Formats: sequence, structure tokens, C-alpha cells
Amino acid sequence: MSMYFSAPLSLPTALVPAFIALADPGESAREGLSTEAQMGLDKIFEADGQLRAQAREALAVIREADAPLSHLSLSPRFHPGPLRSFCYFFAAEQSTIVQTAGGSETAEVFCHKSHDLPRFIAERSPFPSQKNRFDGPKRISSAFLEAVHRGDVEDAQRILYEDVSSEKKRSSFLRQVREGQWEYHTWTQWERTPDGYRARQTISTLSVPSALYLVESSSIPTLFPPLLPTFTLEEGKTKFPLSRCTRTELWIQLARFFAVNVTTSH
Repeated sequence: MSMYFSAPLSLPTALVPAFIALADPGESAREGLSTEAQMGLDKIFEADGQLRAQAREALAVIREADAPLSHLSLSPRFHPGPLRSFCYFFAAEQSTIVQTAGGSETAEVFCHKSHDLPRFIAERSPFPSQKNRFDGPKRISSAFLEAVHRGDVEDAQRILYEDVSSEKKRSSFLRQVREGQWEYHTWTQWERTPDGYRARQTISTLSVPSALYLVESSSIPTLFPPLLPTFTLEEGKTKFPLSRCTRTELWIQLARFFAVNVTTSH
């Protein structure tokens, strides 16, 4: 059975990058932290200035992980807030997960057994109840993507409905969009560099309960971890094609992001 920390670390979302930076083996635990960061992260330190056990364990994984995976999703279906964010740092035995939900100002950091991580990711991805009824539009507008990247679910809902209804007067896709039964997901694989992290590859999808589509866009978040998401959109493009995708096809693509990390022998 998977083992979590009994009490995950709770950190101010804005200070997650500072927490991740503590994994740098070339620096002492508090070196380089601003006064604000030191105060915000004070709970992860013991009275003598040493990191608490939970923080040490989580940071040890982050230090080992060279190709973390981030996952951002937006949907009117999500409660209490429409935006969710996960960052997965893979290691052989256990992995560290950073998550936020509902626009919370607090992020949770915890460890998870690596062999069970694929199931954890799958449960938070748009796989259930796909009927492969591909009657959606052939493209979506850049205005929709811009609303998604702002985390503005109401604007995204309005624009998406306009996009779909302009192409499809009657379809199950249009009905489900009208009912707010859509999800937008972006997974990004990162690689560690001497200067931090840079994006290596991104996969984005738009789904309703009856169908799943790949969004043919290379738009990526420009911050890591993407708990305060800002994105770069391809300039000069007003429409982005959608291509049909089954659950199995999506899972094959996502599995490439973490299979080597999770299954590495030691």
C-alpha cells in the first residue's frame, strides 16, 4: 500500500520555488533565502536550524530527480476552485509531489511510493468514461487558450462555447460544453539545468465525458514549478487544431514522461 506522510508539509504557494531551491547540494539550508522566505518557511526547520525530517526526505527526492513532470488543469467541474496543479519529482523508491487546488494560497508537499505513482497520475487525468464519440470542433481559438492560461474559467467557458457552436450546431460535445462538463489539461516534462529548469516537452488536451482531443499547441508555462502559472503562446496563431485521441493513446504519451524514472533499478 502506498505510504504518504501522515501530515504533508504545508507551504505558502509563492514560496514553493524557494523550498525547491533548498535541494541544491551546493548551498546550506538557509543560505540565499530572503528574509520573507525564511519567515514563510520557518516551520520546515528545527530550532537548531536543521531541516525537519519530512522536509529532508522530500528535498532528497527533488535533488535526485532530473526530469520532473508538472500537470496543470482547469475545469468548471473542479471544486472548490477550477484550477489544479501538481508537480511530480520522480526517484527510484519514492517520489515527491507538490500540489495545490482551488486557487489556494497554500501548497502541500508529500512523498508517494514511486511504483504506485502511475495510478496516482492516471486518477487525476481525463481518462474515465471516454466513449470516443468524436463530434467536437476541428480547432479552438487562441482566445480560449489565453483564458485557460489566466485561470479564468468563466471566460474560457464562454469562448469555448462560442468556438464549438460556430462549427457544430448540434453535437454531444456542444451539449457537454454548454453544461460545463469540459476539462483542459497540460503536462510538461522539465529538465534540470545549471540555471534551474527548462521545459522539454508539453502535451495538452481538451476533453468532455464522451471524447478526448489533443490540442496541437506548443504553449508552455514559463515558471517552474507552475503553481503561479504564466504561459507563452505561439505568436500569430488565432486557431489551434484538435486531433482525436483515445485514453490508451494519451496514456502511452504520458508514460514516456516518467516510465524510466519510476522503473529505474537501484
